[in-house]
Amino acid sequence: MTILLTGAGGFLGLNIVEALLEQGLDCVALNDRALPTDFCDRSGLICEVADVRDRSAMAEVLRRHGIRSVIHAAAVTLAPGSALTTVERAFDVNMVSTAILLEEVRKAGIARFVYPSSTAVYGAALFEDAPVTEATPPRPASVYGYTKLASERLVAETAGHFGLSCVRARITALFGPHERETGTRDLMSLPFQMARAAQSDKEVILPEGLRRDWTSSRDVAAALVLLAIAPKLPSDLYNLGLGASWYPVLLARQLSENHPRWHHGIGRADGSDCRLILHDDPTRTRQPLVATKFEQDFDFRFRSPEAACRDYAQWLKTPTAPPTQDIPDHAT
Repeated sequence: MTILLTGAGGFLGLNIVEALLEQGLDCVALNDRALPTDFCDRSGLICEVADVRDRSAMAEVLRRHGIRSVIHAAAVTLAPGSALTTVERAFDVNMVSTAILLEEVRKAGIARFVYPSSTAVYGAALFEDAPVTEATPPRPASVYGYTKLASERLVAETAGHFGLSCVRARITALFGPHERETGTRDLMSLPFQMARAAQSDKEVILPEGLRRDWTSSRDVAAALVLLAIAPKLPSDLYNLGLGASWYPVLLARQLSENHPRWHHGIGRADGSDCRLILHDDPTRTRQPLVATKFEQDFDFRFRSPEAACRDYAQWLKTPTAPPTQDIPDHAT
């Protein structure tokens, strides 16, 4: 079975490539630039460099490789004041490419279309008291969230109108192997920033009480592969995340084993003495995604925070881990 993966060179994309190959599946990895060199010669992997918004290129890739399933992971984020992209580009890549690819998938008779979405579609609901399930009404509060929700609805409408087998997966905050600076993500995860600081022996002060449901990128990649190859889909919408929030000191302890001289500590709850870039107000409680439906439908379990932190720390010791980079001082 051959699966087309767009956005293959991104953080999630590289994890999906590995998950597909581990399952013995053939992967056509499409990206707008070459994949890292350590991926290029892997058995079962075909690399294509193309713009996912290029309709003729997408049609040719689908035809030439006999694609049976598509995971459309190509996307760009957009944080307020972004220097990496524009609102126009975010809409173009996140929405227009989805419309183009859906049309070509329909014409080619592809068996399955998997759309990785984001918790950004839930927006303000993430900071309220109720559990965040697939039934939680979307309330995006960012341009990125609006582009992902609009693309989700396009996928659902296309599936309903043409009878395509499509599934949307709302993914929580990720951390783990293959996160690196690519120029398409405005904010790197807090765990990545911690790992980079540890590699540079730069002290990290973590906000007291900060907890989020960071989930292993490897687990989410494996979940997306299951959605791509499942003979039948019990649902067309799933949350993907470990379902529990945890304090990043768990990762700090693992990183300290790799870097014994590195120091970390606990600081003010508001993060005012934290030199890392925080994605949101650390004093606010953010609800973890509830992924019970996916776990039950596919007999799947996301690894615990402790296990995910150990896995990431072990990967950081391998030659494929990203190089050490300096961290700017964001303390006020």
